[in-house]
Amino acid sequence: MLKKSLIPLLAIFFVGILAMAYFYMQKQKEYTTSDHFLAIPASSEIMIHFDNLEDLISKLEKNQGVWKELCEFNTLNGIDKNLKNFSSLINASSSESELDLDRSLTIASQIMGKNQVEYLYVLPVRSYLEEKRIQSFIQDKLNSQKEPISRKYNGTNLYTLSLKDSSKQFLHFCFSKGLMLVSSSMIYLENSVRQLDVSGSISESNGFNQVFKTKGKNVDANIYFNLKHCQKQFASLFTKEIKSHIRHYSHLGNWVELDLSFRDHLVLLNGFTYSNQEENNYLNVFMKQDGVKMEMESVLPGNSGLVAIMGLNDPIQHKNAYRKFLEGNDGLENYLAGLRILKDKTGVDFETLFYSIIHKEIALVYLDNQTDKQFSIIRTKSASAAKEKLVSMLSSYAERTKRSLSYYSTSIKLDGATEFDVFRMPDDFLFEKIFGRMFKGAPSNYMIIFENYMIFGKTKAQLSEFVHASFLRKTLDKDPVYDESKEYLSNRANFFFYTSMPRSNKVISSFLNEAYQTDILEQRESLNKFQSIGFQMSANEDLIYNNVFVKHNPVLELTPQTVWESRLDTAFVHKPFLVENHYTKEKEILVQDLKNQLYLINPVSGRILWKRPLSSPIVGEVSQVDLLRNNKLQYVFVTQDKLYLIDREGKDVSKYPVLLRSKAASGLSVFDYSNNRNYRFFVPGKDKKVYAYSKDGNLLDGWKFEKAENPIISEVQYFRIKDKDYIVFADEYRVYILNRKGQVRVKPNKQISKSKNNAFYHEVGNSKHTDRLVTTDREGNIHYFYMNGNVETQKITGLDNDHHFVAGDIDADGSSEYIISNQNKLHVYESDGNEVLEKEFSSTIFGPPAVYRFSRNKCEIGICLKHDNELHLINTNGDNHKGFPLKGNTAFSIAFSKGTQKGFYLFACDDRNFLLNYSVKL
Repeated sequence: MLKKSLIPLLAIFFVGILAMAYFYMQKQKEYTTSDHFLAIPASSEIMIHFDNLEDLISKLEKNQGVWKELCEFNTLNGIDKNLKNFSSLINASSSESELDLDRSLTIASQIMGKNQVEYLYVLPVRSYLEEKRIQSFIQDKLNSQKEPISRKYNGTNLYTLSLKDSSKQFLHFCFSKGLMLVSSSMIYLENSVRQLDVSGSISESNGFNQVFKTKGKNVDANIYFNLKHCQKQFASLFTKEIKSHIRHYSHLGNWVELDLSFRDHLVLLNGFTYSNQEENNYLNVFMKQDGVKMEMESVLPGNSGLVAIMGLNDPIQHKNAYRKFLEGNDGLENYLAGLRILKDKTGVDFETLFYSIIHKEIALVYLDNQTDKQFSIIRTKSASAAKEKLVSMLSSYAERTKRSLSYYSTSIKLDGATEFDVFRMPDDFLFEKIFGRMFKGAPSNYMIIFENYMIFGKTKAQLSEFVHASFLRKTLDKDPVYDESKEYLSNRANFFFYTSMPRSNKVISSFLNEAYQTDILEQRESLNKFQSIGFQMSANEDLIYNNVFVKHNPVLELTPQTVWESRLDTAFVHKPFLVENHYTKEKEILVQDLKNQLYLINPVSGRILWKRPLSSPIVGEVSQVDLLRNNKLQYVFVTQDKLYLIDREGKDVSKYPVLLRSKAASGLSVFDYSNNRNYRFFVPGKDKKVYAYSKDGNLLDGWKFEKAENPIISEVQYFRIKDKDYIVFADEYRVYILNRKGQVRVKPNKQISKSKNNAFYHEVGNSKHTDRLVTTDREGNIHYFYMNGNVETQKITGLDNDHHFVAGDIDADGSSEYIISNQNKLHVYESDGNEVLEKEFSSTIFGPPAVYRFSRNKCEIGICLKHDNELHLINTNGDNHKGFPLKGNTAFSIAFSKGTQKGFYLFACDDRNFLLNYSVKL
């Protein structure tokens, strides 16, 4: 009997054991994870998907460029801290809970309630045991209560916990179908749970699948924008006026997917946009337009801070498509009404006129980080045809207003010889009325035509500034920051946006709400390190391709402010020569480039007056002479093989150029013994001879010097000392002091190996010494040559043969100081050998130091650091003049300001092949 009763009990026991084992095994099984996007409600606006959360956090922690700079902003700094704290929590507890971050993450967001952005986080859960570990981890590490609040919703347990250190912040989460769903909004969480159980997920929405199929792999993130709804989130960034427009603008397109690639100093985003062509979406306006090769960069000024260009391969098709878009969104009636008012006012159909002129591109541009320097530009096929249509329109308008055409037509002058017509337009806001809100507020008061471009702006002065930069080729395509950015751009697009933060942060700030304006103001230095941001959009069959880049530069280099910059064909050979205009008495600039082109440049505008080829580089300096004694000056100089005499128009004078008997060993010297303009030209040759020419280019019969003993290493110099003439030069081992005929006047009692870079300087006799000439030898020792033949030496140690030596009274005490540059050091000695200044620079000093006298008691020393592209102007204390160093990589020349302005203009060349004109205050 007992045996019979035990059998059912044993059976129940074994069934129980098997059931427990079964349920245990089920809990050990891994979950089959659902697609993240099945849990995202269709109303979500922006989503970002990371394949691996652990890799993301690791990459951001190591990023010392873009991400580090962005974390200067409060919002992103908070995200960065939360990620680090979360990572630390997981890593600290991983040994006991076996949790890790080696999993994907999708974040969705949308506006809910009172314009509050709420977030939904979706992560995969591998098993029931991991689910319990996560739940336990959250309760231990994050919860301020003993037990989270739990309730059932659609068969799923929803948990709510109050976060530690906060009584008002709650975290809601649940586990469903292999996913963990987390949000600070219970409504968003409930929507997500419900979405998992029904059809119509976001992945089934119109266009999402089209862009989802194009997503890239092996990227840092995939970002998705629901263009029907995401504008609400972006609207919160802007001013009330812009916000009101954006919030109701749900007809841009359907979906965008962008692949994010994050590097230390570069962010790249690229991907596709889907815009349903059956709907009235704005992006459909571009769908049948082929990409346009953007050429406007060649005319936009280099200080363009914000640029937006529309590429219109077929302008008429664009007009029709834009009208169709407006019609489908109840905007056509207002558009046409605006055009009718404009036509009634002016008698002109500006829509037809403008679309007939457009060739490929129209643009909106801001200059100089100023909101009131706003320009609209139309690229035309023919400037003359566009001007003819414009003049015809203005003539009709002039008749209508009973004014002459001259009332609407004036001109601006860049300098005395360069003039452009400027036209007063009948309406101040034509572009907004024809092309829409992209041009809102863009002024069209005045218009100027430059090359094949019509440029519209608010004032004549602003148009003059725009055209001046374009005329000098100081344009965006020559800007080094923009040029570096072009490797991330396609050469064809339907739309192009570019901004350089140092030149646009004030403009961008003017579009944003007060909170973001404050943020930008506080973090301007960090923001300015994002030197270039670009966006391109190109129609590609049924999709639109998007390309975005953000370029970061950890070293903030602001472009120095110049009066003008003029671009030459190639780099420069030497410092700019300042030459006098015999008509205006102003200083003009003569420069030569590496192609041996000689340029004369206007000092007011930087305009190239003329250029002409030379046989080879100029050797030495350029001098001016009045050869014809008519108060008109010519330029005289030598190249390696010719003696040139050129007039102010760039034309050769008389029999010049004269072919040299031997290649020039050094530069030309010009002597006018009696100040009667009976010039003598001296050229040392590589054949050891010194050639003396009359002003007519003939060899002088009276010059008797035969030949130096060794190769000549210096220019020929002339000194007048106590009514006697001294002609001085040196070869490698001997100094020659001759009379006018080339005969020995002084025979030094000691010879030296003179330094190759340096001249002789005359020190006038005083109570300490008689008249003497001073120079240095190869080792840098200072030598004094007296007129009686005596030679004295002052030892200077530590100099090499490439040193430069200049003598001048820079402290106005009546005695010379000796300025010596050697490698990367600048030295100043008193005449007794006492060193009064030693200054070390970061790289080798290029060329000789130059002494500039600003008053009787104020001298400063100019040097060039070619390798660093820096110009320094050092006072006698070793400090830089205010505003220095400036950019430049050649020795510089200075011209003093005329009138009441206390300052000077500094001319130099830089590593971009630009001649720069700086205005410097004393």
